[in-house]
Amino acid sequence: MTTPGRLSMVPTDWSRDGSLILGACWTAEQRSGVCVLPVASAPHAERHVRLVTSKPRWDLYEQRFSPDQRRISFNAVDATDASVSAVHVVPASGGPWTAITDGRSFGDVPRWAPDGRAVYFVSNRGGFLNVWGRRFDPEAGTPVGPPFQVTSFDGAREMLLPRMGNIKLVVSSNRLLVPVVETAGRIWILDNVDR
Repeated sequence: MTTPGRLSMVPTDWSRDGSLILGACWTAEQRSGVCVLPVASAPHAERHVRLVTSKPRWDLYEQRFSPDQRRISFNAVDATDASVSAVHVVPASGGPWTAITDGRSFGDVPRWAPDGRAVYFVSNRGGFLNVWGRRFDPEAGTPVGPPFQVTSFDGAREMLLPRMGNIKLVVSSNRLLVPVVETAGRIWILDNVDR
């Protein structure tokens, strides 16, 4: 596909027709950006990689094509404060970012609804990790209304997997699959331990 050692890219999605690989690639400023790689240009595809978007202060991850392939969702992590991240959408051809989340909490793992009319993501807004969504107008390319909460994990007994790097979402027409962990503990008291 590429010449070994010539391209640093983490693939995250395929175009619907299989002609493009979407992912995070590293820019000259050593920040990760959104890139597409044409499969047809193998074995030297790195010569034809296209940087869709990047910004010097931001690392961009979790890229996904919208169902109509016109837009790409991603999360942007501030390189100076990795505790805050925001979900954005950009035209697949490049251009200005459209914010899906406000960046005041951590937003990650954006996934499109199958019809492209919502973007789902994991966020710690409200204190606990939960899946949230925001409606999206695919024609206008803009979010519609405020974010809405999808799951309601609010304690340590049952929660989304706490390691953000390991959380993945799968969205189908009538299901949402998320990794959930259940914690339990017991206290044991031992009598006569001094005998």
